[in-house]
Amino acid sequence: MKNVFLFSGQGTQYYHMGNDLRVCHPAFEHNMLRLAKIVHDVTGCSILDVVYDPRKHKSDNFSDCRLSNIALLTIEYALAETLQQEGIMPDVVCGMSLGEYTAVVVAGGMTFETAVHLVASAGDCFDAHCESGAMLAVLDDVSIYHNNDILYDSTDIAFDSHGKHFVIAGSINGIREAEKYLRRENICFQPLPVAFGYHSGNIDPAHRAYAGVLNNIAFRKLQIPLYSTVTTGLIEYLDGDHFWQTAREPIRLMEALTSIVNNERYCYIDLGPTGTMANLVSHWRGKQSALNVFPVITPFNNSQTNYAKLLDAMKRNQIPFSTAYV
Repeated sequence: MKNVFLFSGQGTQYYHMGNDLRVCHPAFEHNMLRLAKIVHDVTGCSILDVVYDPRKHKSDNFSDCRLSNIALLTIEYALAETLQQEGIMPDVVCGMSLGEYTAVVVAGGMTFETAVHLVASAGDCFDAHCESGAMLAVLDDVSIYHNNDILYDSTDIAFDSHGKHFVIAGSINGIREAEKYLRRENICFQPLPVAFGYHSGNIDPAHRAYAGVLNNIAFRKLQIPLYSTVTTGLIEYLDGDHFWQTAREPIRLMEALTSIVNNERYCYIDLGPTGTMANLVSHWRGKQSALNVFPVITPFNNSQTNYAKLLDAMKRNQIPFSTAYV
């Protein structure tokens, strides 16, 4: 059995994410503090003051592009470091959207400092060049998108779970038209906490500016296999354009997961703050794989319990040790 580290992207962030694990796990807190110092050195931002602002509630909309990008990267990488310090190493990494930045850092393709610079710059470029946008999770089969002119003409598909769930993205006006149709048809949907329509034409005006940032980065050779939810396959070579595509192209998680599987058993560990990736993998693999899918941080104050389950599974040899750590 091998370990797959999974990293979620925009829309999975929220205020106070991971706070229950910080309180009870000194190593995780230490990693958060160390990474927060790096964030401050790179950007001047006190990211922990932002995420754990006592005036904010979990339910408040955390959609500031620059800050939410940095926060998500920081918490995911802090958890990855903590697990590796426990002896739980990744054999494969895979990230959705912004989560692909974290996956690349874990795989050795760039430093955390570089990733902070890139995600902060992406936020600046979107803020400077793009109109506001939005994203909706739609709880229905994706066929309704392809068979309806309102949805098809006014939005883009950002993600298809190949089940009863897909995500659309676009301009504010386009999403409003989609919402009107969905309400009329009594189709359930959930807005995501984002300021732009990632994975849609809404962010195209930022392409040139962000490409200018990306083209100045020298990426390193990956030391751990990384499967991309953009290309759906194993990444052999990184360049700047790849990171633009992670924001612009639709997320193809299920296809990437299918590429990973090669007659081997995998343990899937979700390092995002909501458990979304674990849920998606569980539905994709079916009930038989439930014991090998592990969320850690969730919004439900059960992160300590989840972490303990992960360590217990490791002790019972349900989760392997690996020598793949760089």
